[in-house]
Amino acid sequence: MQTIGIFHTKGGVGKSAVAVFLADFLSSLHETRVLLVDLDPQGSASRAILPEATLAAGFKKGRSLTRLLEQAVDNSLDEETAQDAILTRPRQGQRRRGSVPLGEVGVLATEPTGYRTLRDRLLDSPRAQRKKYWGLLRDTLDAAAGDYEVALIDFPGSEIPLWTLMGLRATDHWLLPEIPDYFSAAAIEGVTQLVEQAREMTGHQVRPLGTLLTICPNRGSSVYKKTRAALGHLEKLRAIPPLFPKDTEILHRPDAQKAIDWGAEQIKTLSKRYGSSTSPFHAGLRQLAREVLARLGRPADKDRLSYLADLR
Repeated sequence: MQTIGIFHTKGGVGKSAVAVFLADFLSSLHETRVLLVDLDPQGSASRAILPEATLAAGFKKGRSLTRLLEQAVDNSLDEETAQDAILTRPRQGQRRRGSVPLGEVGVLATEPTGYRTLRDRLLDSPRAQRKKYWGLLRDTLDAAAGDYEVALIDFPGSEIPLWTLMGLRATDHWLLPEIPDYFSAAAIEGVTQLVEQAREMTGHQVRPLGTLLTICPNRGSSVYKKTRAALGHLEKLRAIPPLFPKDTEILHRPDAQKAIDWGAEQIKTLSKRYGSSTSPFHAGLRQLAREVLARLGRPADKDRLSYLADLR
């Protein structure tokens, strides 16, 4: 299983949205077995995939990422328990007249109360002992992996000591979401320094997958042009992951917000959630999914909608 960490230390740059979009398009159009790992205690990504009642029922039975991490701390984690903790959105019906149902997605969600208890337990441990906790999430995902092919790790909206380090230690490929404005771009140095610090501490090298511009304004604006040029310079210096192409950028904020807003977890098909396959928002996400798979070294020439178009 390949893990993609969607990581930035700044909130509001689209981490949860990108995680949900990729989970939907990879599972629905490419039949990729996707596991969404929601490290954020706010649970935005989890709630965009699963109904609140499903999450609450799962948490009540101890089916959460935080419970698995507790078991890992106690050396009582096993594969059967880890795989049972995954909450699943099943495929949403059958394809009809070119309408593609949302695909099956597994979710490992952070339960807020359990998160606070576990966080305090880890941080209250002796400093010399914390080193053994760096690999907790990696060990947990290895136990839960089953036949999942890609895990998308949605990081919290800000850096959380040890929690973030565990997430980076479990990350194979780094996807950096970035808003093309001055304030977000100014924070990049701190993000890259944290990734490098995690490498030095754990000995684990996170491979760069890509830097994705999100919530983009008009590409003709001076702010967009200057920010993208600055990011291009950082790309050449290998200070950030390589930029994704312009046709994968997330341009339409209202469409993106609607796709993850309250009630979006009840939607059954790609077109209902993301609009027509010819709309710029939908088409861009299709291209992003193909680009991500290509950068992972997986076949990505066509998706299910492409095959439908050929049949017509």
